[in-house]
Amino acid sequence: MSSGVSAFRLEGSSMKPVFKPGSVALIKPLSLSAGDCAVYSYKGRSLLHRVVKTEAAGAWLADDAGRIEPHLVPWENISGKVLSRNPLAGGLSGRLYSKIRRSFYSWFA
Repeated sequence: MSSGVSAFRLEGSSMKPVFKPGSVALIKPLSLSAGDCAVYSYKGRSLLHRVVKTEAAGAWLADDAGRIEPHLVPWENISGKVLSRNPLAGGLSGRLYSKIRRSFYSWFA
């Protein structure tokens, strides 16, 4: 992982309702836990997905929409953890959904 904070503009809808397309996420290389959102490189693209669990080889990531099965991403491909996002989709409902997803994934960590 690189050092420092960087911005990442979201384009797709795989992380709805927590992240809307066009939102900007701030990322930083930090240790990851189940339920965190991480940005990683795949075939020359930067993607954002939620951490399902971590292991020595990397982190298992999946989308919130349920279209992408959890997949192992090597640590060297992970840019960092999402620190904040703007705007948060759905206001209170988006925050509640995010907390529920984090709790769900923490059961499997």
